[in-house]
Amino acid sequence: MSGRLTTSVRPLPRPDADLGYLFRLAHQHFRALLDSELEDLGLSAQEYGILSVFETRPELSTSELARISQVTRQTMHTSILSLEAAGLVERSARNQRLVRPTARGRKCLETATRRVRAVEHAALADLSREDGRTIRAWLASVAALTTSPKKAEAAQKEKS
Repeated sequence: MSGRLTTSVRPLPRPDADLGYLFRLAHQHFRALLDSELEDLGLSAQEYGILSVFETRPELSTSELARISQVTRQTMHTSILSLEAAGLVERSARNQRLVRPTARGRKCLETATRRVRAVEHAALADLSREDGRTIRAWLASVAALTTSPKKAEAAQKEKS
């Protein structure tokens, strides 16, 4: 993969477009790039996301994975069955509800992570390191928003 993201012929959205629209377009394009980079590994971006959770936890239940990944248990169950069929995860012998990556799954995750980092690097290639850190911090803060604008405004008025 080259160091830059390639853009298709479609026109770029205006930077002053609705923020939600820009988020959606950026997410769709980024996910399509990840899917393309992971395709020959037999992984989708979603399946990579599931496997990557195991970098910090050795085994998890399908319910825990669903909660972390913010999908339904049914969706996660289907994904786990697919990863199991591919030989990338297995059930724990001591508790069948717990899932963990196989040796093949860990190796696949290592390869996939290098590719994902390359896509991330390409997405940030035109930015300074400081700007990249600022964007990551801002995205993390947006992801952590817990209060709706109306509630935040009401809380601010109470303090006044």
